[in-house]
Formats: sequence, C-alpha cells, structure tokens
Amino acid sequence: MQLHKIIIPAFFNRFQCVGPECLILCCRGWAVIIDEKTHQKYISSSHSKISKIAKENLILRNKGENDYSIIKMNEKGECPFLNENKLCMVHQDLGESALSYTCSSYPRIRKCFYDQTRHIMSLSCPEVVRLVLFDPDAMVVQQEERQLTEYETHLVEQRPSVTQAEKVVHLFAWNLIKSPAVKIEENLMALTQFILYLQSINFDLQNHLTDVENVYEALLAELQGGISLLGPGNLTRANAIRYLALSAMGKFFAKNSTRDRFIINEHQAVMEYLGYANQNDPSILDAKFEKINQQWQMLCRESCLSEPYVLRNYLLCKLYSTYFPANSMATIMHQLYRIVLDFFYMKTVLSVKSMQEDIDQKAVMKTLASLSAYTMHDENINDRMDTAIDIINSDDKFSCLLLIG
Repeated sequence: MQLHKIIIPAFFNRFQCVGPECLILCCRGWAVIIDEKTHQKYISSSHSKISKIAKENLILRNKGENDYSIIKMNEKGECPFLNENKLCMVHQDLGESALSYTCSSYPRIRKCFYDQTRHIMSLSCPEVVRLVLFDPDAMVVQQEERQLTEYETHLVEQRPSVTQAEKVVHLFAWNLIKSPAVKIEENLMALTQFILYLQSINFDLQNHLTDVENVYEALLAELQGGISLLGPGNLTRANAIRYLALSAMGKFFAKNSTRDRFIINEHQAVMEYLGYANQNDPSILDAKFEKINQQWQMLCRESCLSEPYVLRNYLLCKLYSTYFPANSMATIMHQLYRIVLDFFYMKTVLSVKSMQEDIDQKAVMKTLASLSAYTMHDENINDRMDTAIDIINSDDKFSCLLLIG
C-alpha cells in the first residue's frame, strides 16, 4: 500500500459560508456547471418551485455527466434559485446534499499530485480572504498521511509528480517569504535574488547544495537584520514600468465583469488618478506614484494591514496555492512575476482607494476577492498574465522586478 500525504492549511477547516452576509455573493455572475445527476434531481424534484426553476433555467450542455447543464442567471445576474433573502432555496429546502458539486465545493479546491493532495480555498471568496489575512496562524500547514487502496494507487499514478529539487525550492521560497523583515517587499526581493542564483547554476541543487544553502542563509540574515535588498534604481523608468503594468492589468483583467464591477471600478479610479495623458510627463507621473507609495506606507503602518502577518499570509497563500514552483522549474521566473504583478496591482488599488476612504478589513476583502475572481477562475489566466509580463519586460527580462519596490 502506498502512503499519501494530505496537506491542509489551518484556515481551511475554519471556513463557514456567511450566506447573505457575504460582501460579494458567489451566486451571481458566474457560470455554474451542473452535473447530470443533480440536473435530473432538480428537474424531477417534488419541490414544485425548484422543479419549475430548473426546467426554465438549466441549459443543456451535454459535455459529459459532470458538465451536463449550466444555470441561466436572471436579469440581475443572480442565480434563480436564490430566494428573496439571498439564500439558496435548494440548500434551504432540500439540504446541503442536494447541491451540485460546483456549489457544494466552492470555494474549496484540491491540487492533486502523485504523492500528495493539497487542500486550498479560492481567495475569490471574501470570507476566505478574511480567514487567510487576518489570522496569524492561518498559514500554519498541517499534514497527515494515509494508506491508499489499490484502486487509489492506480489513480494517483496518473497525477503529475513534483521532483525532490522542486520540493526543496518550494521550502526555501516559503521560508524566505515567512521570514521577519522590515517590509514584505524585502521578502519578495530576497526570493527573487534566490531564484536568480538558482538560474545561474541551472537549478543543479544536487551539485551545489552547500552554495545554495549559503546564499539562502545570507538572504535570511539580511532580512532579519533589517538590511534592505531594494536598490534605489531609476525612479522615472520604474514609474513608467508601473504605469505600463497597470495598463496591461486593465486590459487583461478589468475588461469584463464576472460577479461584480468592484475591481473594474477600482481600476478606473487608479487610471483616472494617474491621468491618461500624464504618462508622457515623467515629473507628473513620478509625483503621482510617490503619493501612491506614501499611501501604501501609511496603510502598512496604520490600517488593518499593519500586522506583519497580514501581507505575509497573503504571499504565503499564493505560494501554497500554486505549490510554487509547481512541477515546472523552467517557468519559475514567470511564476514569480505573476505573484509580483498581482501584489503590485493589489497594493496600488488599495493605496489609491485610501485617498478617498479608510481601508478596513471589508475593503481589503472585497478588493482581493474581486481581483481573485479573475486570477483564480480563468483557465487561461497564466497565458494572460504571461502576455502582460512579456509586454512589461519588452526591453529586458527583468523590468517586472521594478514593480516590487
């Protein structure tokens, strides 16, 4: 019998749906896929209202038993099974067991590998954002082992495997982000420098393990000693890259609505603040980004983001969710850039928003959940983000690093 690891972060088991109190309902705007068994259950339900709604709003897809039909949203973009109190009548009247797999599992996600299954949750749920960011123990990872049956062993043999080197790099990356530092951006830069070193040795950890450990320990010492890894750089060039990054993000993520228009409206507010024509005047753009930086520093000191574990948990969740560098060392820089781009966009949106209102937990929850609806629920998201990264890095391979500081 094969032993299989089950990995669960602490926040996972603490989740409870808050229903109509949710800041952004998951029962609107999205494509909700219904499996064949659930489809037939709703159509033939003795609950006349549910049966009627199902017959009128379940659109056949016939793409297999797990992708049998899709729920047609009403004129408000909401699921027709929601009652006047924004509660799911299927759950309320038929019980949780009657829910489709899509509805019963969200926001839970499983990442399955040959030797382990990692349980995660989507940050597109505001309640998940709250649990991850605002609990100091949220990213404490628990692990258990269980024996697989012969049938299960056959199934896991078809899953992707992660090499020992990739597991070691994940552990190094995890500890570099987790380490105490003056600013979380320092942790991101330490991780970047570590990856660049690994690239210089072609990721040959086996023959360079002592040197790898020395580089890692030196970076940890600098982080913990308060030594800045963020160089001064070329401010005007950095701000031009930041403007380009925001434009690219707007093109690929804030163009079409999913559940809500929240992140679209926030993106528009950022671009209006910067001024569509001001990118041609470096002095104006520099002043605008300096104000954004001042706001961000204020948020890190005085808002709900001020506890050191908040932003650290956010980045740890990103590493955990992707099992960075997953099973592809060849794309590790692009994986890092996706995290950098996401973090830069989030902090810019919150900084501009803070110029008009106080940033509390609810504002952070809505911002990250709305953004994550794009970055965690689009099967083409990696290609989209890589396209944006290539635009930003058009002059060299490292322009995205200017987004960290």
